[in-house]
Amino acid sequence: MSSNGPSAPRFRRPAPLYASVAETIPGAPDPAASADLAHDSARALLDGVFQSSDPAVVERVVALAAEDGLTDLSALWSGAPASTLPGALWRLYVLHTWVQHVGEEVVLRYRAGSRTVPGLRYLSGFAEPPDVQQVQRTMDDILRGAFTGDLGLALRRAGAVATIIAHGTAHLADEDRDDARTRQAERLLRTGEELSAAGRYAEADQLD
Repeated sequence: MSSNGPSAPRFRRPAPLYASVAETIPGAPDPAASADLAHDSARALLDGVFQSSDPAVVERVVALAAEDGLTDLSALWSGAPASTLPGALWRLYVLHTWVQHVGEEVVLRYRAGSRTVPGLRYLSGFAEPPDVQQVQRTMDDILRGAFTGDLGLALRRAGAVATIIAHGTAHLADEDRDDARTRQAERLLRTGEELSAAGRYAEADQLD
């Protein structure tokens, strides 16, 4: 990662944000069949919402992870690469759910990171300075936009959010000498990179 100055944090290439928590059916499923199911389910969800004129359908999909948890989505999508539609949507839902659950911590980390990567602040859409309710509403808007508007832009916005928060987490970890936060920064940075790349793929109509 390029540095924005002598005080910019450096961290290793990180692991994925979350390990798979899927509980699969007994036996070893055919990887090709599992990949097809992941893609088909993600495409059906995206197309179904995009073609619907019912606002309740949109809100149901935005609240999908909050109401049903991430387990069902994980079983379908968590193993998919970030360069695919199910993989990109999985990472978007995980980030959205995390922000909704720890809004105050997100605000703290965002404020610490926004001065390091100021160019991403506009793309994220967060107010300056953000508060918990505004951050959570903005993440709702980003997730909603993935299904009703511009998928590529929504993914790039989510990538900007994760990247800013990653930098803020690294700053706080450096101040507190907190190894756990350093690892979180690495995972968040990887997620930001993956979401941003997925957004570019979507804009080029290359998101598998």
